[in-house]
This record gives sequence, structure tokens and C-alpha cells, in this order.
Amino acid sequence: MNKTISIFFFVLGFALRLNAQETIVNGRLNNWDQTQFKVPNKWMVIGSATLDSSKTVGNSRGIKLSNSVSDRTISYALEVGAAYPNVLNGGYPISGTPTSIKINYNSSALGNDTAVVIVGFTKGVDPMPMILQQFYLFADASGSGDNSITVPLTYFHVIPGLVADSAFIYIASSAAAGTPNSSGSISIYNISFPDGKTAPTANLDFESWGGLSVLKPTSWYTSLDAYEEKVGKIAGLQQFALQSTSARTGYAVILKQRPVVMQTGTEILPAWMITQNPSYSVGAMDLPSFNVDKRYMSLRGYWKGSLSAGDRVSVMVNFFDADTLVGSAMFSQNSALSVPANYTLFSENIIWVPGYTSTPQKATVGAFLTDSTFQFASAASSVIYLEDLSLDMNSTKINPVLSNIGITLFPNPSSGDFSIRSTQPIKRISMINTVGQVVYQTQVDGLNEVNCSIPAGESKLLWVVIEGDGFCTTKGLSVQ
Repeated sequence: MNKTISIFFFVLGFALRLNAQETIVNGRLNNWDQTQFKVPNKWMVIGSATLDSSKTVGNSRGIKLSNSVSDRTISYALEVGAAYPNVLNGGYPISGTPTSIKINYNSSALGNDTAVVIVGFTKGVDPMPMILQQFYLFADASGSGDNSITVPLTYFHVIPGLVADSAFIYIASSAAAGTPNSSGSISIYNISFPDGKTAPTANLDFESWGGLSVLKPTSWYTSLDAYEEKVGKIAGLQQFALQSTSARTGYAVILKQRPVVMQTGTEILPAWMITQNPSYSVGAMDLPSFNVDKRYMSLRGYWKGSLSAGDRVSVMVNFFDADTLVGSAMFSQNSALSVPANYTLFSENIIWVPGYTSTPQKATVGAFLTDSTFQFASAASSVIYLEDLSLDMNSTKINPVLSNIGITLFPNPSSGDFSIRSTQPIKRISMINTVGQVVYQTQVDGLNEVNCSIPAGESKLLWVVIEGDGFCTTKGLSVQ
């Protein structure tokens, strides 16, 4: 199953000089971290979830879900199953339909938050749960120790008498939307169904735990980090190493899709990496990451590799004044053009929003390997090496490979409608915003001039990707 990912674009360039400044944090990619995680088998966790062994009676192991107001983090736990990540299709098999659920927990450190538990039971792939019940765990007095709650489960389904064969459980450490009310925590020790219908393989007592090891460049989020933070840490993953010995100097980064074998089926992880803002637990192109003190002219880096038919590599930088995006640049190439077998410099000019003449304070850089529509993971055979990413005070030249193709956007800036004129027939047009979302895409029947409209509500910068037979180029469009 491919995980959807939004991405970006293209304009080949060549540099005026090779000694570009390394302003991007760990832009040479020589510093690497190895992070160890321990997670309960059969469970997915999001946010901060750790092993808890403080229970005083019964089974000794539990899972502790923690909140952080400063990081805006709420933690979650979900018993995963064959239809993951579709949580409404059951996480584990059961026999019969239980009538109540019992949870042992400790909420004495929950603070001002309220934890949420959702339990559901399903039949096969029926999308309608016959039981879907939500209840809450409140904060107990400090030092109150273990507690338990038994909640009746109310049956409902359009087909009377239907018997469930699978179930799921979802736990959140806060009922708040977004930022939690406090930086507290709740520990869950075991979950059971008093009428004896619990599946023995579900690990509802949290006694079985697995390990996870991640190797990643320091100060960068990688696609596995995003998988852990946004989708969950799955027990049994093998080490995910982006580190490469095939480098110009020191280390490089490999971008390549990764299959993850789960209980049933395989998840495909798209390859991407984004500079890290330590104030957030996820990487995103619309979050400022590192400080800058100059109005740079170009984004540069070295790359090589191979792209299977229909795949694309993209590297992007966004600049921010406070939290407002004020400028951007993108390098992007698809498989229609040759990929260098040896390290080759790319360089792209930065486009600033209309009227912005000051110096930005922060920037964020991302690198992505996707299919050519910017939407999905690449083919397994595609691999890209990146090294020495940097920002530079010089602008770029136009690559001679594209010198015989003239492409013009007008008017630019535009307040709504604009035209694309090309000396070669156009086959496809895409519009991508500065966080990598494809906001418009259409096939064109070999026209040399196409009239377009900017989608409503878009930001002050858009990238227009124009593709034809043997060429693909990206133009920055300023939106008034």
C-alpha cells in the first residue's frame, strides 16, 4: 500500500561558483544519530509512548502516554491489524461480541487533561462497527496508584444478531484538539473483556515489547521519523539507514522507498527528509527550521542516482519572516531527463513574494523522492544520492540542455489568470504550492500555449511544472 505524500518540482541550473556556503544545518550530512525506541508488539504509538513498569499488582508492564504543552504533543496508542491504517476495520481477531471492557490504569500524573478510549468491534471488512464506544479516564489524586474501570459496551448494527470477528482500541492522552491542557501522562497496564472473549494474541496486557533502531542525519527529520510520529512506531522494523559511503566527501544521504512488513501486508514508505525544528515533533515545509541572516540568491547541492520511469526527485527551500513564507526555490527532475551517474551540481534561483525586500530570519529545506505526479512513493528501483546542500549569495545560470526550449509565464505576477507559452508542445501542467501540495494538474494535448487559472485561496508563491516530450521545467509564479 503506497502512503500518499505531497511534493514538488524542477528547473535545471548550473552554478557561477562551486564553493557554496553551508548555511543549511548539517548540510554536508556528515553528522548522524542513532535513536533507539522500544514499543509494545502489535501496537502503534504516536507521540511520546514509553514502557511503564510501576504497576503494583498483576502484570508488570504497561504503556505510558505523555503530553507536552510546549511541543503541542498529544500521544496515542492503537492496536494495529491487517487493515491498518484503516482503524475501523479491526486490530485483532476475537470470538464473539464482548459486552464490557475493563482497563487498568494510573492517571495520577494526568494533570488537567482527560484521556480518551475508543473501542470498536467489526465483522470482516464491514466499515460499520457494531460497537463503537468512547469513554474517558480522568485524573486521579497525585500518588493514588493503580485504578481500573469497567465500561458496558452497547451493541448496535443494521443487521440484528451479527457477531463480531475483529476489534480495535484507540487511546489518546488528551481530549483536547491540538495542544493538550497540561504536560501530564497516563499509564495503561492491561485491557480485558470480563466475559472472556479477548484474543490471546492481541497483547492487551502490554507484556510483549519490540525494539526499533533509526539511523538518520542529525538535525533532519526523515520519512521513518514521519512514519513514527504521524502514523506510528511498529515493532519489528529493521534499522532504517540513510547513511551512504558513496559520497564526494564524508557521508551522503540515500533517498529510496522502504517496504515495511507488518502483521499482514506491506507498507511502502516514501523517501523524504526535512530540516528539523526542535520545537515540533514532525517535519513540515511550512514550519520554520533554522536561522538565516542573509537574503540568499540560490539553493545548491550535489546529486546522482537513477530514476525509474515515472519517478521524480525534488529539493526545496522555503524562507520565512517570522512565521510568514516570503521566498522559495525548488530543484526537481523526473525520469524523462537523464540522471547523472556521478555527483553533479544543481542550483536554483530563489523567488521572493511580490513586494518583499527585507531579509528573512528562518528557512526550511526538504528533499523528496516520489512518483512523477508528486503524490506517491517512487518505484523500488529508484535511488537518489544527495550531498553538500547549501544556500548561496549568487544566482544561477540556465542549463544549456534546456536552452533550445523557451517557456514563458505571463503575466507574472498574476492576480488570477495567466498563460504558458512554449516553443515545444506541452503535455502536462501541474501547480504546486510551497508546502508541496499539488493544487492543480491537467493533461494537455500537445499545445504550445495554454491558458490557466490560479486555484482560489492559494499562497503568494506557486510552482508551475511544465512537461513535454523530453523536457520538464518549473517556473515560479508570484500571486498578487
